[in-house]
Amino acid sequence: MTIYKGWNAKLFYNGGEIGHATDVKVDIDHSLELYFEAGSRIPALSIEGPINIAGKLSRAWIDNTYLSLLSGTSTLTTFTLSVSVNSRYLYLYNCKFKKGSVAVPQDGILTEDYDFIALSFSIV
Repeated sequence: MTIYKGWNAKLFYNGGEIGHATDVKVDIDHSLELYFEAGSRIPALSIEGPINIAGKLSRAWIDNTYLSLLSGTSTLTTFTLSVSVNSRYLYLYNCKFKKGSVAVPQDGILTEDYDFIALSFSIV
């Protein structure tokens, strides 16, 4: 399991930047399994399983006015996340909160930690 901790995280909705977060933790699990040949104690190869991407977002600020213009409501259901990690960028696509949608307060500051899952990622 690869764990990324980053800063300068930006949240995007339909291509528009709607906010940022100061703390992000992302776990990418490749579900590797070792394949052993009969009678051998040394693995012959490793087989990749499904990739599971989960993370936690904390101390986030969201521009409520811009979100309501883009989505028509002030709820955030899906988003894209960009995180700066060691002079590279980790992009997480089709992120969804585990709690469902998040109602953004009027000041735009999310005070709770939110767990999310993502469908895909890329490192640039």
